[in-house]
Amino acid sequence: MSRILVVDDEPMIVESLRDTLSAEDLASVGAYDPASAEELIRNEFFPVILADLRLRTKEEGLGLLGLIKSLSPESAVITITGDADEVVKIMLHDLGARVVLLKPVDPNVLVSLIREMLTEIEESAALLAGESIDVLYAAVTPQLRGLAFRRYGFSGDDADELVQRAWLLYLEKRSAIRAARAWLSGTILNLCKQEIQQRYRRRSFDDGYDGPTETTCGADDARIAIRQALDGLDDRGRELSIRIGLERQTYEEVSAAMNLPIGSIGPLFIRAKERMRAQLSGSLQA
Repeated sequence: MSRILVVDDEPMIVESLRDTLSAEDLASVGAYDPASAEELIRNEFFPVILADLRLRTKEEGLGLLGLIKSLSPESAVITITGDADEVVKIMLHDLGARVVLLKPVDPNVLVSLIREMLTEIEESAALLAGESIDVLYAAVTPQLRGLAFRRYGFSGDDADELVQRAWLLYLEKRSAIRAARAWLSGTILNLCKQEIQQRYRRRSFDDGYDGPTETTCGADDARIAIRQALDGLDDRGRELSIRIGLERQTYEEVSAAMNLPIGSIGPLFIRAKERMRAQLSGSLQA
């Protein structure tokens, strides 16, 4: 039976976490410093590793993440920390943390998360060992369809189309995917959100903007000018303007949806607004 590695510089926390896992029939071993953790990782594969971000120092915790990524890239790492903003979370994910949990950690959430990770790892191992993709397709497709149909309210035909798009993406990237079930679930959720946003944008521009109900010549002219200004932007600037200006998405949501560093979103959005403002000024003067 595979064991879970628990790393924290406070022995009481390590033993408390191990007791929680033991009560759920999950075997574990503890380490109190990076050196002990490294020795264990070099001699045994741990499918899941729980590691506090701050060991004796925060730098030690970050160093441990880098070490795990180097020595055991297949391990699913859960980083536990008392405080982490979005920038820190992005950095931790870049270093290999699958999940970042903030203290205090709910034991039920932790155990559920670990079981899910273990299941994903076992499924991926089975696929790599030669299990037919038909088995995975039969097991996962009803769940994906249910997400699109029940959670987001798509029709049966639309849900089926979104599921097929998710599978096509999976087949394109299959060689680089280790946790198939989680990847497919995340992909179908993203596809559903993207489809809703695209429909919202189409409706917004086809039916008019969310403003006064009376139709006036001035409002029509303004709407046309805004559309033309948006059309004058590049694809990235247009999408930023729609997501932030019309849909009121947060920078965090935009960063995740567009795969952009969160620190670059503000400057890019400002430049897009300046270009739109210049185009609108020209339209109004004309």
